[in-house]
Amino acid sequence: MKSAKHLKTVLALCLTFLLAPHAVQAEQQQSTTISNDVPTEREIQVPPGLTEPFFVPFMRSSQDWDDYRKPFPSFALVSPAGKVIGTQEYTYWPGYISPLKNGYGFFKTGNMFKFSEYIIYDKQGNIQKTAAYDHSFTQMDGEWFLYQPEAGLSYFYNARTKATKLLTGDEKWWSIPDQYTGKVAYDIHHYPFVKNHVVNGALISYKMGLKDMNGNVTCQPFFDEYMGYSEGLHRVKINGMTHFITHEGKVVLKPSRNYKVESNFHSGVFIVSGKKDQDEFYLLMDKKGAFVSKKYAFIRETSDGQFLAVSKTKDGYFFQKINAMDKATTSLPYKLDRPEELKQLSQTGKLFHTDTHIVTDIANKQPFPFPHKLLTPPRNETVVMEYTLAGMKRMGAFSHEGRQIYSRPVK
Repeated sequence: MKSAKHLKTVLALCLTFLLAPHAVQAEQQQSTTISNDVPTEREIQVPPGLTEPFFVPFMRSSQDWDDYRKPFPSFALVSPAGKVIGTQEYTYWPGYISPLKNGYGFFKTGNMFKFSEYIIYDKQGNIQKTAAYDHSFTQMDGEWFLYQPEAGLSYFYNARTKATKLLTGDEKWWSIPDQYTGKVAYDIHHYPFVKNHVVNGALISYKMGLKDMNGNVTCQPFFDEYMGYSEGLHRVKINGMTHFITHEGKVVLKPSRNYKVESNFHSGVFIVSGKKDQDEFYLLMDKKGAFVSKKYAFIRETSDGQFLAVSKTKDGYFFQKINAMDKATTSLPYKLDRPEELKQLSQTGKLFHTDTHIVTDIANKQPFPFPHKLLTPPRNETVVMEYTLAGMKRMGAFSHEGRQIYSRPVK
């Protein structure tokens, strides 16, 4: 009986070593556990070829948290050379880590009911600090940011020139939508503004228009909601219906109410969805309002101008990359094992992933064969996750090939 138990133990250990050779080898190289909270540079082994700053997770070991109020992990920003250049710390909920966009990204620090500090960083790892309240900071267009450090005031900030522009009067934005998701993309040269209709001090109604960076009105207020910008057109809503307009306010396209617009223009087309017999489907539509793809179970745009298109078959859900003409650009379909995460499917760098799991890499192989949970969305070159190896829960950062950069046990 004991021999059988020993045999099972040996087989389990052998399987672990076979499945995760890179991670196991890295774990063997760590002879001692580092007790400091913030990761040290000697813990971080940056593989050759990384060109972007990345984050590594860590926990504050000195604080005693209740089981129902455990903190999210903190993160340290690390340069491509392996130098720790900043940290992000928070209490009961995760702060925000923005990916690089046209050379700039940002992350949020701060505590509950106190000022949050938004730290902008560039591709070289240089940082700039901007103080603001919670929920009041967003990246507009690469080097441009919008923030509200005080109630009722809004500013544009240029990270390249470090110039600040105060928005006054009807330019003021009372809220910044989708700051944590990045779903709303803006053209900084033609930004929306609000014109309020006030009677006896009470707000009766409002309309939105467009201005350029010199404050000139290019589009008089006539739409109700701003949904984003791409490829020369702004997506807006009028009476609940989507319209695509120019900088001057000319309506170029008004899709049918039978379809829901799911994206801005992307490589000359955009995504719409519809329903038939309770089954939801997705298609691509061009600027003339014509369909240019077959129906899919889901479509999501990628950063390289293409799309992830999911098909439902009798064997399950599979996805491929397609272009704007509905031509497959990957040679093999990829299996989606968790159909409940269908609408989270995305691509970052070499990885196809959902919000919480890595599906596969672009070679249709699984570079992380041990159970894992993503702690942040993957970056172009690295991924941060919580995982279990040989029965021990750990947090770490890896390259897209599955090579370990950093790891610590979860206490």
